[in-house]
Amino acid sequence: MKTLIFSDSHLTHQFDEKKFNYLRRIISSSDQVIINGDFWDGFIISFDQFFNSKWSKLFPLLKSKKTIYIFGNHDSQRLNDLDRIKHFSDIQSMSHTFIERGKTFTIEHGQRYFPTELKNVDINSAFFRSICKFVKYTEKTIVRIFGEKYQKLLKKNNAKLKKHIGQNSDGSYFIFGHTHSPEVDLSMNFINSGIICHGLAQYVIIQDGNIEIIKDRYDR
Repeated sequence: MKTLIFSDSHLTHQFDEKKFNYLRRIISSSDQVIINGDFWDGFIISFDQFFNSKWSKLFPLLKSKKTIYIFGNHDSQRLNDLDRIKHFSDIQSMSHTFIERGKTFTIEHGQRYFPTELKNVDINSAFFRSICKFVKYTEKTIVRIFGEKYQKLLKKNNAKLKKHIGQNSDGSYFIFGHTHSPEVDLSMNFINSGIICHGLAQYVIIQDGNIEIIKDRYDR
């Protein structure tokens, strides 16, 4: 059983053929897919815009893999259409736990333990969406200049997620996204899947109980 876990692809109405082909390839080569949040970016576009975009060409493939969809902060439950989301996923949840070869894996995006949004903000306002577009553009520019080196600056945010593991240590492996910083820390059974965005392609493969994190690029 080969399980693909990825997060933070932040898809919008803008289509990227290289990114599409990369996602299609890694999804096709897996037996099971778990999307661990921020699949599409509800801080920039509406669900309608995403659902009717060219990214919908991935939906039949995702559905064939019985995809499990974990809600993130940019694609939270309230931002999704809970009927149409079933076009590309079988299960929708805030977290998912499964056991393979005697190992327990718990997957969650991470916003519960490391909230990053301001409270009482109208996320549908033009002002808020403009800020989010600017932040995304800035991150893309930083990646273009520094590559994945910039993610080392974000690694400190993983420490906030690790505090949760310390409070719930039962031998389970915890797989998060959210921080945009890939990491495997087996001393704490902590994994962060990174991002598939801005040219970077990072994700987790679990096969026969073994964990592998892939760090690649989709823009080459």
